[in-house]
Amino acid sequence: MAQLQLHPRYGWAALLSATLSLSAASVWAQNLERIEITRMNGTAEIRISFAKQVRYLRHTPPGAGKVLNVFVEFPGQQESEIVEETLTSPQTDLVPRFSVAYPKLGSAMAITFDAATSWEVRPGADSRSILIVVPVLRGARDFIAEVRAPVSLPPVPKAVVATPPAPTPAVPTPAATTPAAAPATTVAVTPPQPVPVTAPATPSPTDAAPAAPATVGAPTAPAMTSQEIENLAKGFHDEAMKALEERDLVRAINRFNRTLGLPPNAQTESAQAMIGEVRELNGEIAKAKAEYDLYLKLYPNGVQVARIREKLAALPKEGERPQAPARRSRPLKRGPAEWTAYGSLAQYYYTGKSQIEITTPPPPGLLDFTTDKLSMTDQNALITNLDINARRRDGITDSRIVVREANTHNFLNSSRSYSRLYSAYVEQSDRELGYFVRAGRQTPMGGGVMERFDGLNVGYNFADHWRVNGVAGNAVEFMSPYKKDFYGISIDMQPQPEQFGFTGYVIQQRMDGFLNRQAVGLETRYFDMNSTLYGMLDYDTLYKGINIAMLQGNYRSDDGTNYFTYIDHRKTPPYGLTSALPGLAGLSIQDAINTLGIQQVRADAKALTATSNMLAIGLTHPWSPHWMLGADYRAASISSTEATATIPAMPGSGTNHVISLQAIGNNLLETNDVGVINTSYIKGSTYNGLALGGNYVYLYKDSWRFDVALRYYTQNDDQDQKQERISPSFKIGYRWEPVTLEAEIGTENVMIDGPFSSERSNRRYLFLGYRLDLR
Repeated sequence: MAQLQLHPRYGWAALLSATLSLSAASVWAQNLERIEITRMNGTAEIRISFAKQVRYLRHTPPGAGKVLNVFVEFPGQQESEIVEETLTSPQTDLVPRFSVAYPKLGSAMAITFDAATSWEVRPGADSRSILIVVPVLRGARDFIAEVRAPVSLPPVPKAVVATPPAPTPAVPTPAATTPAAAPATTVAVTPPQPVPVTAPATPSPTDAAPAAPATVGAPTAPAMTSQEIENLAKGFHDEAMKALEERDLVRAINRFNRTLGLPPNAQTESAQAMIGEVRELNGEIAKAKAEYDLYLKLYPNGVQVARIREKLAALPKEGERPQAPARRSRPLKRGPAEWTAYGSLAQYYYTGKSQIEITTPPPPGLLDFTTDKLSMTDQNALITNLDINARRRDGITDSRIVVREANTHNFLNSSRSYSRLYSAYVEQSDRELGYFVRAGRQTPMGGGVMERFDGLNVGYNFADHWRVNGVAGNAVEFMSPYKKDFYGISIDMQPQPEQFGFTGYVIQQRMDGFLNRQAVGLETRYFDMNSTLYGMLDYDTLYKGINIAMLQGNYRSDDGTNYFTYIDHRKTPPYGLTSALPGLAGLSIQDAINTLGIQQVRADAKALTATSNMLAIGLTHPWSPHWMLGADYRAASISSTEATATIPAMPGSGTNHVISLQAIGNNLLETNDVGVINTSYIKGSTYNGLALGGNYVYLYKDSWRFDVALRYYTQNDDQDQKQERISPSFKIGYRWEPVTLEAEIGTENVMIDGPFSSERSNRRYLFLGYRLDLR
């Protein structure tokens, strides 16, 4: 996706924000936070947590494979602030081993599994995580990951199957096959135990597992015979009933949908009736009603009409909350436990050279053009990243030790070398006593905390779904000379499926002893099998204004289309005394307060704080088994600022509009390859721009990865200046367990032509390095 860009005329706004944010680049350097894996019946939920708010856009491929690419965005982060990060999965036998790397394919997070699996992806309700649900591996041990307490369910409903025209022999569960090599008679067969979170209520041709991709020049696979359809349908139906007996409702829904995705057969009517009952058991009341209604419409004289009418009438009415099933009362078992350690060590060398040539036309009456040339090495550095995690977990307690550090050695200027300790904390939680404690350097977890901090974060569950939290510490801003200490309390009503949850908080912060932030806020969350919603309101009582008001949501329809929306209104930077610095004529905050008074400094800070507004809406639709199409619209603006005694009022940026289209292909030439094509049209207040881009990733023999990218950007502004930028790159990676070797080369050619000068520049860069996975 193209970044919204401000015309140079209004570059002051971005510069002012950067100046006031002090060490913004340092704060934004870390995106990935940690990985958690939790067992949920026959599935495992992988939670990838981030150090900041994240927006989920889309993912590919939609169902299964070895490499999952999740396209995300981080509000406020610029492309120049992004560095590649990698996390490795914790030790567990629940799921195949995997690694998480960002960024890939431009703005994607690549999750690479050691073995093929199936998945469902959705954003977390906390706006700081992405959830991936995969099947549990056969023979997995329960104590490795937390097992959620089972619920007492009503008796398992019995299937009533219409009498088929001829007896059909039972079919064993289909064996696993690689999609590219699947025989024609098993085109609808999925890998073993694919367990998505949800499945379409109304079957469509894309509900079945994708057919084997045709080899170039190979004949088209013959259609299944009616007998093959009946055999396959009975196999799926039997699997669904077995899953229902085992209380694996998600898998039962999946298998009934597989049955319904086939052409009409002897199991279709039973599957249509059963899927409504299973969705009702799973708490999906609206979907259960839709399934019951569909059954009555399709089979008005069916054998189960009377029972379905009774079930339909017994459903909770609109606006009525269904009673949550009571949890089975049983003591927690501590079970065996051991310390495990995992992480990674990575080192990358970066170098870049630039050449710039500026041609200026002669003054009137002269003939000679003036040409200035500059050539220099603009980057020469070694970056080392260390990520260490240690964990001990049993059925009651969970203890962690986390350390994440990055070191940059600058060979051009050693005085600009630095180390950044991003995380260093210990954490423990106890399910029996209901407490949570984290102490050390950590990223914020909500509750009004906006910066990384050194301190203490505690929580206590005082009732079902209710928790009270406390936090206190010192903000960590690597390049700031100011000391910011804060404390706050919050209360959570944790969200349950199809019900809203919220967090209410109060927080106070001091900077060098002066009150800097005093805010109250509310966060709200909602999630169900198809949608997530997160909203936040932060009001600063000290400055009497809204700091943040935002709402983001995702909805996935039954045909697989994903819709997202994002509305954001915030002060940039947030209200604080440091916003007054540009108008203090070199004075420190302490001196300014002594001279002008605290109220005047706060008034200047408020006057110089701009407001950022952003709107984004978009969708992604699975066009075919190999292609997904996406489109989105974005609008963003930065407001004007008021005048102070030393700085005049500044105009706003105007509104930038961006319309983007994206096509994502998977399994195009080989299994697990990915291609992305995107285009964006940018309409600013003083310029128009067009961005085109393409990426292709090819995997060879599970060890090699080849990335090819090409980007083109052109812009025309109201000062008759035209800019063109072409950026090709090539990246290669080789995995030699437990080491991954990577190298990338690229170039950027920029051409700027205007009425007063022309500029040609070329930048070439290289990076190479390794990552050692510690497991």
